[in-house]
Amino acid sequence: MFQQLIKRFLILFFAIAIFYTAHAQGDNNPIGARQAGMGRSSVALTDFWNIQNNQAGISLIDKTSVGIYYENSLNLSELSTKSIAAMMPSKYGVFGVTFNYFGYSQYNEMKAGLVYARSFGQYFRMGVQLDYLQTTIGDNYGSAGNVTFEIGVQSDVTEKFTLGAWVFNPVQVKLSGNTSQEYPAIIRFGAGWDILENFIATAEVEKNSQFDPILFRGGLEYGLDEKFFFRAGFSTQQEIFSMGFGLQLKGFKFDIAAVMNQSLGFSEQISLIYQF
Repeated sequence: MFQQLIKRFLILFFAIAIFYTAHAQGDNNPIGARQAGMGRSSVALTDFWNIQNNQAGISLIDKTSVGIYYENSLNLSELSTKSIAAMMPSKYGVFGVTFNYFGYSQYNEMKAGLVYARSFGQYFRMGVQLDYLQTTIGDNYGSAGNVTFEIGVQSDVTEKFTLGAWVFNPVQVKLSGNTSQEYPAIIRFGAGWDILENFIATAEVEKNSQFDPILFRGGLEYGLDEKFFFRAGFSTQQEIFSMGFGLQLKGFKFDIAAVMNQSLGFSEQISLIYQF
């Protein structure tokens, strides 16, 4: 029993050290189990969870929708990510709210957002999100937070080929007025291609202002009878492979995925969406 506790403590210590470095610098991974199953590629999709990944991607949704998402990183609850979002279409565009929580009592990050997206015809749609970011470190360190924004665009170049671009925190706000640490700017650009009916391919690149390498992601999704969906994806950095499955019945859509980190193992994702 004692050896198991020591082993868990060591795993948790090193995992938190790695994840703290990434998340404290604004890792901002795409949200959604569908996206996770496709290598976390998201910027060119028209999907509910693009309410956080590229807000332009929700401008075509015509039903009021709510969703929840949970990521269990390395089977450690201390590294879990929880998200909830809701959106409502109107004749003026689509309005939405989002909330993310990463971590546990001794270290956590919170992100709350207000979203607006609108389509301007086939060739251009756009979305923006106003964010409040807060980081909390337990004991005597307290919390720090600030406000920033993100913006995304998409264009259907043809009926089967879509381009998308998204940027988070282009003004690179600081963690708070009392520190010099900045949230990074993150830029993604990518494409989605309907290769065949019910068969989609995605590819995108990401640049984080605080990391030198450019990240490449890609994914595939095959739909069967518009009810069952099978997915796979890849990335050029730590998360080298992913796979996922989706099920859609009436107003419900259920997705699960697993992403393999070459150093730390698998992380599981699950999301549920309901359209009224």
